[in-house]
Amino acid sequence: MTYQIFDMPDGRFSATVTIEPGKTMVRIGFATQAEADAWVEGLRDIMAVLGAPVSLAFPEYPGSLPLNEVLTFIRKAPTEIE
Repeated sequence: MTYQIFDMPDGRFSATVTIEPGKTMVRIGFATQAEADAWVEGLRDIMAVLGAPVSLAFPEYPGSLPLNEVLTFIRKAPTEIE
């Protein structure tokens, strides 16, 4: 399971959790990054009981990612056509 925390344009934070390819959950509306971090730690505790590790989706970005910048990058990224 992987997660990432995002800065939302309205100043709040969201957490995205991917359980397996194609199964992603988003929790929005955290008032602070600390609140989002605490939610992820609770999730980590629950998953540890089940034997499922929880890791950061993009370890090179340990803090929250600004959602607007991520979306701009995705829109500009070249796409591959099969």
